[in-house]
Parts: sequence; C-alpha cells; structure tokens
Amino acid sequence: MFNLKHGLAFWVCACLASLSQAATVSIKFDTPLFNPLSSDAVEIKYPNLSGSGSSESNVNAGRFQGTASNIVGVPASIFVDGVNDVFMYCYDLYDGISAGASVNFTINLNGALARTLDFLGAVNSKINLADPYAWLHPTSGDQAAAIQLGIWESKYDDSASWDLSNGKFKAKDLNSNTSAWWAQFEGAMGTTPALDGETVMTLTSPNYQDMIAGDPPTANQVPEPGSVALLGLALTGLTLVRRRRIRGFQA
Repeated sequence: MFNLKHGLAFWVCACLASLSQAATVSIKFDTPLFNPLSSDAVEIKYPNLSGSGSSESNVNAGRFQGTASNIVGVPASIFVDGVNDVFMYCYDLYDGISAGASVNFTINLNGALARTLDFLGAVNSKINLADPYAWLHPTSGDQAAAIQLGIWESKYDDSASWDLSNGKFKAKDLNSNTSAWWAQFEGAMGTTPALDGETVMTLTSPNYQDMIAGDPPTANQVPEPGSVALLGLALTGLTLVRRRRIRGFQA
C-alpha cells in the first residue's frame, strides 16, 4: 500500500511538472530575411551587455518573417498570421540571426517592456488604431525600419525623451522615408494608450537574437489537447491517492 500510494503521488507530481514546462517553438527564418519587405541599412550605437561602455554596429533594420514548427505548450493559433507567416522584430542586439536559420525559441508571454508597449501603441495610432497587430503589418520597408528602431530605442534607452540622436541608444544614416515615419511615431508618444501586453510575446534564445511578435490573448489561454489529457490523468491520480488515504483512515 505504501509503495502504491507514493508511486501514484510521484507520478502525479511528474505530470503536473510537465504541464509547467516552458512553451517552445522552432522558427525557420525566410530567405531573404526581411521577406517580402525591404530594410534600411543604418548605423546604431547601444550599451554593452556588461553595462559599461557602448558598441557601434552597421545593421539592417526591418521586420523579420519566418515559419513556425515544433510548437510545444501553446496552440498554433498563438501566431497571429498563422505558422507560415510569423512576423517579428529583433528584440536583442547582443546576438545575431541570418536568413534561412532555424532557431529553437522559448515563448515568453510577458517579456515585453512597458516602454516597448508604449511605443507600439504610438505606432498603431499612426497605422491603424483599431488593429492591435498593425505594428506587425507595415506597408513598406521604411515603415518597418522605423518600427524596428523604435523597438530598440524602447529597450536600450530609458530616458523620458524619444530621440535617436541622443541617449543610450542612437541611430543615424536613416533614409528619408524611415526618418519621416520615425518622426510620426515619435510625435505620437505620450498621446495614445500603450499596447495591451496580452497581445505581445517574446521569443528568447541563448544563442540567437530574441524576437518580439504578436500574441492573441485568447489563444495563449487554451492548452494543447495533450496537456488537457495529461491534466486529467494527473487529477485522476490525485483522486486515487486521496481515496486510498481516506479508506486507510476509516479502517
């Protein structure tokens, strides 16, 4: 009796632990990386990861696209435009990514900073305020580049002003259209509500650039069918353990 009871309890704990494992996804990035839009080649300056000093890099700013597979812990509907059109922006300047790369990411439903949500709210106010995912659907590469620069500004600069020429994050050599869109987004800061954090998720990797993408709030609340079945089995196991304990007490 002792071995059965404790064996069931151990099995139930193992089942519940598996339910709490991190959600993951594999993303294969498109070739070209910014498909189907273009990007803007700019020079940026940002703080070093160590917190001391800064680095300068020549980068292409734009929106990434890829295909999702091997989705674990969340339903496929978590990807706003479907698994074949996963739209993302870079959320990490300390690692790299390349066209055609396949990367395993951990899904974080609460990884976006408040400053980023503030900026994306301003973006949507200039593109389509009624669509919480407007920031994922820029109409041009220049617009996408301005959004990407603002996302970097939101993460790597903590000043009250949104200025690409000053502060901890800087960018220069923007083309004229990117600059025009940035001016619109910058001008909307503080005048519109922040984006709802439930519509955003981050994809994190220890070896590749983290990404920020959209996330329908209703989708991330629905567990995978396998997870539901596993939860049912775990609860059944707990019931069996409880019944055996009650019978032992009554005996």
